[in-house]
Amino acid sequence: MKIRAARTAPPSRRPTKEDLESQNRELTRLLHILEEARANLADQYDYAPIGFLTFDARGCVREINLTAARLLGRERSQLIGMPFLTHIAKGHWKEFLQHMNACRHSEGPVVSDLAVRTRDRRTVQVELRSVPVLDPRRGDTVYRTAMTDIGERQRIARALEESERRHRSMVESSPDGIFIQCDGVIVFANRVAFELCGVKEATSLVGQELTALVCPAYRQSVSALLAEAAMVVETPTVEVQLRRDDGTSVDVELAARDFQFEGEPAVLVMARDITRRKIAERHVLAISERERAAFGRDLHDSLCQSLMGAACLAEALRNRVKKGGAPTAAEAQEIARVIRQCIDEARNMSRGLWPVIMEKSGLVAALHELTAEVAWHAKIECLLECDDALVIGDPAVAVHLYRITQEAVSNAIKHGKARSVLIQLAARKGRMTLRIRDNGRGLPANPKTSGMGLHTMRYRASVIGGSLEVRRDKPRGTVVTCSLPTNGAPP
Repeated sequence: MKIRAARTAPPSRRPTKEDLESQNRELTRLLHILEEARANLADQYDYAPIGFLTFDARGCVREINLTAARLLGRERSQLIGMPFLTHIAKGHWKEFLQHMNACRHSEGPVVSDLAVRTRDRRTVQVELRSVPVLDPRRGDTVYRTAMTDIGERQRIARALEESERRHRSMVESSPDGIFIQCDGVIVFANRVAFELCGVKEATSLVGQELTALVCPAYRQSVSALLAEAAMVVETPTVEVQLRRDDGTSVDVELAARDFQFEGEPAVLVMARDITRRKIAERHVLAISERERAAFGRDLHDSLCQSLMGAACLAEALRNRVKKGGAPTAAEAQEIARVIRQCIDEARNMSRGLWPVIMEKSGLVAALHELTAEVAWHAKIECLLECDDALVIGDPAVAVHLYRITQEAVSNAIKHGKARSVLIQLAARKGRMTLRIRDNGRGLPANPKTSGMGLHTMRYRASVIGGSLEVRRDKPRGTVVTCSLPTNGAPP
């Protein structure tokens, strides 16, 4: 039997000096790369904008970066090994213990908001976000934690909440009804909107279409208003009637514009109650008709009669001349007198219709003439105190002030039985004040606030941007005061 010798591998080549040097250079290069990576990671860890800590199972600090140490106001060496509970603000210890307990029983992140106490005794609100990991060096479980200063975030949140409360308060205290409509239905309505619609709570309006709240005759115009507002078109106001739950209706003026509500496109609709304005407008129209009727009666009873007399005299004179008789100077003089009287009456009536614009010197001259006429016809004392150089450039403002004076003087004579009336007009510190004071019986204990004259005066004052006050005077009489900006003009 032949025994074959086993084959042996050829002897390996021994590394040469050059091979060892090459390997050494490669290892040195890799070592440098690792050192740089470790230094970069250490810098990123220490100077990250978020504090990083590592807690052991007892809640002691095993590792901490410079950001977290600075947040606590201490050196890093002072914090290593210390229980983190000593840096928790009083009143938040329970939250931290619950956080650590949750970390021990959770495999995912645990998040808690609490407050830490700094070395200078400040309190900082922080968020702790911890995850459990295995420490390969010691073989135990530790909790890697990110600590974020949320004080600024909470301040911003509080500021936003305060801003929201302030804006909500402004919306709720608005004198106009406010609706917000998204996707064709109402999603918000303020208190005034409840009152306009005659409901008591938002649930009665939310979810409805705004067009369903108006009377049928106005639904088309409201739909057009909402469509134009949704297309970011500047929309005019429209006057409609809202239907109330009790079956009545209220006159409102609607304005709409595009709006963002909770991040979604919406339409903001503002509804203004114009019931009083409508009543005032009807009163003004009634007064206008009354004045026209009075003017017609004056023409018929005064000027027309005088002209008729002049015509009769002229006809008689013509007949006498036709018959060959010679007219007397007395008859011709009488005809001339009647005609001059007619001219005077026509002039007075025209001044009564538009007393200011026909006078070159404006309101002051018209008031002087008014006081003279009142004193002559009513046989009372009527005085005017004003600067004769005072000029009102806007004739409409002058006419409204004149009409207010006329109405106040007429009320003083007719209702107050006044024997003396004082009209005062002055401009001072950017405001003009018209005051009519009388010594009559004064306002009754229960004045009729619905009187047409008072409504008219208030309406005229509002038209020129002013306000009107009517009060009793002491010891007797009434004072009517209209005040407005000197640079104001009718809107």
